[in-house]
Amino acid sequence: MVEKSDIPMVAIRVLAAAGRYGNFTRAGAALGITQSAVSRHIATLEGLTGVALFERRGPQIAFTPAGAQFYEAVRDAVATIELATQQMIQGQIKHDRLTVRTSMPSFAMNVVVPVLGIFMESHKLQVDLITSLSPPQPREEFDVLITRDLVLPDTESWELIREELVCVGSPAMVAAQQAQTLPNWPLIAAKSRPDAIPVWAVAKDISVDRLNVGAVYDHLFLAVAAAIGGTGLLIAPRVVVRDQLNSGTLVLADDEAVASGASYLAYVNAHSKHVLEAREFCRWLKGILRQHSL
Repeated sequence: MVEKSDIPMVAIRVLAAAGRYGNFTRAGAALGITQSAVSRHIATLEGLTGVALFERRGPQIAFTPAGAQFYEAVRDAVATIELATQQMIQGQIKHDRLTVRTSMPSFAMNVVVPVLGIFMESHKLQVDLITSLSPPQPREEFDVLITRDLVLPDTESWELIREELVCVGSPAMVAAQQAQTLPNWPLIAAKSRPDAIPVWAVAKDISVDRLNVGAVYDHLFLAVAAAIGGTGLLIAPRVVVRDQLNSGTLVLADDEAVASGASYLAYVNAHSKHVLEAREFCRWLKGILRQHSL
């Protein structure tokens, strides 16, 4: 039996960093130690537990099943310890403002904004939300980037949710299509998501040319409003129309969801002065999305 005094807390913190960054070198840089020191700490844990925690794939690493289970169990606790220590170092003066940038205005409006008040009240942080479709520029000031289509290489990221596409419409519109074959359904589209209909059509084994696409809107949130108004059926991410499905203003025209292969990610800006608070926001938002998807 391992005594409490024998538990290598530093090694556990190193493992959490390695899982966070997906690379021993970047984890070492974040902790101010060398890559070889990271390897030694991981070897200490593996020797103590008697199981391999990582698979080495050249410069990249991946958790073994045992490693992934251990990481999920300790990472939140390690982050909490880091945050509490940082606050103590700063004389318990906590930064009270966070800037969150997103390239997905519809996701922000329908998913993030409605729950921001809960986060701000519980964490005593003001969140400024800005939208931009362009990639962030070097040294641009923001703390978190929420995106589906942008990539920030060598940056800490959190997978918030994997995207599923569904076909929805107003109750009256869906009822009216029961006698129609799927290619004849009147669809509406959003220019901001030109891929949605083709991805859905491929999964349904239907040629896009056969589909009946009518009105086209600039943004997905406009297309959602049009679908609620009965203009047509809409192929949309389930998470974006979740509340409308729950309230009954939209209903599923087809029960089978289609995995688009995309994920919504949150990146912590490497140049943020408030990394710990940014991580806390990412962790909280991922938990909210996971809870709502159950």
